[in-house]
This record gives sequence, structure tokens and C-alpha cells, in this order.
Amino acid sequence: MEPLILIADAGSPGYAGLFADFNTTVWSAMLRIAEAMVAAAPFLVAGVFAAGLLRGMVGADRTRKILGVGHWSGPLRAWGLGILLPICSLGALPVARELRRAGVPSGTVLSFVLVAPVLNPVSIIYGLSHIAPVMLFYFALGTFVVSVGIGAIWNRVISDKCDTEPGSFETAPRASSDRLKVVGHTAATVLMGPAFVDYGLALLAVGLLGAFLPHGALQTGLTRDNALAPVIMGVVAIPVYVTPTNVMMHFGHIVQDGFSLGAAFALIVLGAGANVGVANWVRRDYGLKPLALFVSLLIGSTLVIGLTADRAIVNGTADTTDHTHAFDPFTRLSTVDDTSANIAWVYSKVIDSMTVDRAWGLGLLVVIVAAGIVLRLMGERGKVEHLLQPPEPEAEQPTYSKWNPALSPLQLTLVSAVGML
Repeated sequence: MEPLILIADAGSPGYAGLFADFNTTVWSAMLRIAEAMVAAAPFLVAGVFAAGLLRGMVGADRTRKILGVGHWSGPLRAWGLGILLPICSLGALPVARELRRAGVPSGTVLSFVLVAPVLNPVSIIYGLSHIAPVMLFYFALGTFVVSVGIGAIWNRVISDKCDTEPGSFETAPRASSDRLKVVGHTAATVLMGPAFVDYGLALLAVGLLGAFLPHGALQTGLTRDNALAPVIMGVVAIPVYVTPTNVMMHFGHIVQDGFSLGAAFALIVLGAGANVGVANWVRRDYGLKPLALFVSLLIGSTLVIGLTADRAIVNGTADTTDHTHAFDPFTRLSTVDDTSANIAWVYSKVIDSMTVDRAWGLGLLVVIVAAGIVLRLMGERGKVEHLLQPPEPEAEQPTYSKWNPALSPLQLTLVSAVGML
């Protein structure tokens, strides 16, 4: 056992061996999972309501037209939609499910999934307060190339062969009350079923990284003079979950400290833009070979652009003797003593980092999950599919009033977008 302890102890500053400090391993993982859940809450709530609005307000037909189904511009339009919604990589999954339900090609959906968590109103505003506009534009352009490029290739290679279309598409209800029922039902139930496994795997990956990545392992070595810095960050970022605001904060620290911009880009795309849950969704719906193609395209394009960034942009003078604490939230803690190894300690740490938006988001998420469980238990009585059937030609038109006006599809789309913002 002693040789194993020595191996685990080797290297990283302040790190106690995996086998020598059980408390630090377990409770670091618990803390990282709890922090990720709380940080994701407001963005996940935004994602489930965006999914509900797409299904209940916009409707499948209008969604297909917006995203150019049947036209080469689909990934471009998905990129445009993605920058409008303030969601994270976990919050993008409910929206992706509704886009596929509407018959949007999977490559177009992937373009949306990859860009929405990285470039959205929240992250752009937050990024401008930490990063020079020119540099933010460069990385926005890189994100555009990655997301749209992967979507276009996927549509050509995989989507045409593997996408299955439903026999008929749902139709958004005419009555406003029915629309609201569909929005609420979809928001509450979209987290149930297979999607729950995707979220669980994403959080599990965060916990494993927090348990086994040595404390301080990323404090050095990610400088511009290290050609492998983007590769190192790419390996670490794959299991990482980062919110749109946090990734811009980390980006700002990297820029200010003069560290590798390629590593920053890898963190943005692989950490904030994708996660293990997205990969599992691709595997479940399309199989291992398409998953391998997706991962290869994502990692390959990210590393190429990341390596180019360090050569194309002159920024900072940090060298291998310098260190940064920008990446400490991804690693295990330096130590967790016996008195702190309990749930109360995790709770106190989470409360210390709690903000108003996270508190409200977490509260709403609990309500949404509870409502989803109740609707699932209700069985057929809790379903709304009958409201989404095409109306009969002789069906009675709904009565409109001052408080229940008739809105055009364009008006509904604009109201939904403004409501999300």
C-alpha cells in the first residue's frame, strides 16, 4: 500500500494521496457536485421553460421554419437561436429534446447545443466586463466555426441516415389556456425519464474530477510557452461543468494572469459548451460510432483553434514559474479534516457561495421537479398530448378578448424570446 500512496502523492502541490486521505476524496466530490447543482439551477430553469415555450407557444411547424429544416442554413440559424437563450450546457438538453420532437435535424440541434451555453445574453454581458471586446470577438468566431461546422458535417454524414421523423408533428393549441398548460407540463416533465440520466452522469463526472484531480495540479503548466496547455485543459474540461457566467470569469482570470488563451478556449467549448450528459444523449439516440465522430470533431476543432490562438494573439508574459488559482474550483480540495467531513459542512460551503439568482433558481427547480413527479404519477390524466393534435376543420374557433388576444406566430415567437431574456 505504501508505494501506491507515494505514487498518488507525487507531484501536485498541497495534494494528499488518494488512498491516504479518504475524507478529502469523498467530501471534495460531494462539494463539487453540490456546487454544480446550485450553479446550474437558474440556467436549467431557463432551459426547461424555453423547451415549454417552443412546444406550447411556438409549435413544431414554426420551429421548423425558424431553423430552416430542409435548407443548408439550419446550423447557422441554430447558432442565431442559441445566442438568444440564457441557458447552460445542462439547460440546453431540454431544448434539444423539443427541437428533435419538432423534426429539426440532429446536426442543427448539435449546433444549438454547442453555442447556447457559451454565447448567450448573460455570458456576453458578463464577458465584456472581464475581457477586451476584440478578444471576446475572436473566441466568439472560434465558437461559431466549431458549432456550425460540426452541425453541418453531422447533417451531411449522420442526420440524413439516422434521423427518424415522427409520423405526424404536434400542433400548438389555439386556446391560450391550453398553450399555458402545455408550457407548464413540458417544463415540469422534460427533466424526467432518460434526460435525468444525462444530468446525473454530468454531475457524476464533476464529482469524480473533484475527487481525483490533485489540488493545485492546474496552477502551473498552462502558460503560453507550453504548447500542450490547450491539450491539458481539453482533457480536464471534458468532465467539467461550467456555467456561462463562471466560464467568462475564468476566462478573465486567464487573460489577466497572462496564461494560455488556447487553454481558455478549450475550457469554453469543452467545459461550458459540452458535458458528459450531451455525449450520453448522442450515444443513446445514435450509437457509439456517431458519438465517436462527434467527440473527434469537437475535440479536434477545439484544439486546433486553441493552439492557433496562442500563436495568433500576443497576451501576457506568464512563464512556467508562475501559477494561477483560476482553475482551483475544478480540483479536489487541499484537505478536509475530520470535523468538516459531513453534510453540514457541504451545506455551509454552498450557502456561503449562494447568490440571489441561484437561490431563486434552486427553489424554482425544486418546484418544477416536484410537479414533474406528480404529473408522472398521474399517468394518462397528467398528459397533454390531446391538446397538441391538429384541430378538426369544423372545430369551434376560440373566443378572444382584451385579456386573451389573438397573437400571430411571429408575435408569439418574439414574446417567448423576450420572456426568456
